[in-house]
Amino acid sequence: MFRHRSAELAVTVEPADAFIRTPRPAQREWWLQRAGEELVDDLMHLDRLSANLVTGSERPAIAHGWRDSDAHYAADELIIEGQQVMQDWEAPLMRAMATQVAANGGDVLEVGFGMGISATYMQEFGIRSYTVLEANEDVAQAFADWQKTVPEADTKLILGPWQDTLPTLGLYDGIFFDTYPADETEYMQYVVEDVTFAAHFFTHAAAHLRPGGVFSYYSNEIDSLSRRHQRRLLEHFSGFSVEVVRGLVPPDDCTYWWSNSMTVVRAVK
Repeated sequence: MFRHRSAELAVTVEPADAFIRTPRPAQREWWLQRAGEELVDDLMHLDRLSANLVTGSERPAIAHGWRDSDAHYAADELIIEGQQVMQDWEAPLMRAMATQVAANGGDVLEVGFGMGISATYMQEFGIRSYTVLEANEDVAQAFADWQKTVPEADTKLILGPWQDTLPTLGLYDGIFFDTYPADETEYMQYVVEDVTFAAHFFTHAAAHLRPGGVFSYYSNEIDSLSRRHQRRLLEHFSGFSVEVVRGLVPPDDCTYWWSNSMTVVRAVK
């Protein structure tokens, strides 16, 4: 059993007798103590972080199909189905993630074009080719407009949900995943109930990377990776590294991120 009580919180972990059946009782006690202390540390850290969050606003439900929904571009954001799909405060994140997936040069695959921020950075880094999978028709038109700004580059867009288009493709040197849930079922299953929205894509990224290839994605982690997140990564990749992008300024009405930092992951095949 693990117990912690302080002025801030009380935590009790009381497992069933048959749970964590180690050869010796001392081993079980040590594991429970370590796990309990880590839980307390995480909660205390979240308490400290909470004072620095922006207020944020409620996200409206996704009501219609994603592919033919109107995409509204403004100077600072992309809105689809009432969703804040991307905003310009993400530029430092996009640059950091683009740096990782373009590090090997070669062929890069991006899933979700968004505002084209990461695509522009990748061209600056000198990759051999750029392919993007995009499900929304209006965003595909925005890609066509962007493509005209880099006429010498080898770029192409494949229209359709990545679940349909990715199986037809080969291997890449870098893959970047930054899409948005297409309906409320995806939002609940992959955002609310999973460790990170990209987790359901891990197996696909690993299958389409060349040996030594790099995968990065929008992590939804503030300043570290949870053990659960790390285990999921190591099921599919040989290793990973993490950096923290600080100084982010999401607006007060942002529906999807409220902290001034986020981790960037470099996962290697």
